[in-house]
Amino acid sequence: MNTQIYLDYAATTPMAPEAAKAMAQCLTMDGVFANPASLQHGFGEIADALVENSRAEIASFLSCKAKDLIFTSGATESNNLAIKGIALRY
Repeated sequence: MNTQIYLDYAATTPMAPEAAKAMAQCLTMDGVFANPASLQHGFGEIADALVENSRAEIASFLSCKAKDLIFTSGATESNNLAIKGIALRY
């Protein structure tokens, strides 16, 4: 048996099947693909509710407050947020 091993996880990382299934609901016309920041219409409200429900579920798992979780678009934004948070503390 010849199984390949992928070691470049800095470029991308495979998703857990459960996460991929949940995300698939947000990627097609049949799902909730709207911008959750667009609360001016029903589609955005539904998307926002999905994000907030996810935030609450993650917070429950981590035993923290949902309002303390911040979702970012990637590593650079996360790193900048962490650096600014530390800098502002001092």
